[in-house]
Amino acid sequence: MTRLKSRLSDASQTTARRLVELMALTLQASLLVRHAPPAVADAFCATRLGGDWGYAFGTLPEAAGLDSILERALPGRD
Repeated sequence: MTRLKSRLSDASQTTARRLVELMALTLQASLLVRHAPPAVADAFCATRLGGDWGYAFGTLPEAAGLDSILERALPGRD
């Protein structure tokens, strides 16, 4: 929210797309924090808002709670 507020005060025609992107990510994060399991919300926030991502698809920070995320996506996996 702090970064979004800062960018709103400096909004210009050249930064509008990035601002809208940040607004969408902030809304997505708020919905996940309220309605998703903590591991999913934390991983989203870390990779989309916290800057802890890699350049290859599927990279997550070490503390992302990958087991919880996979259990949610693939219940009963061994």
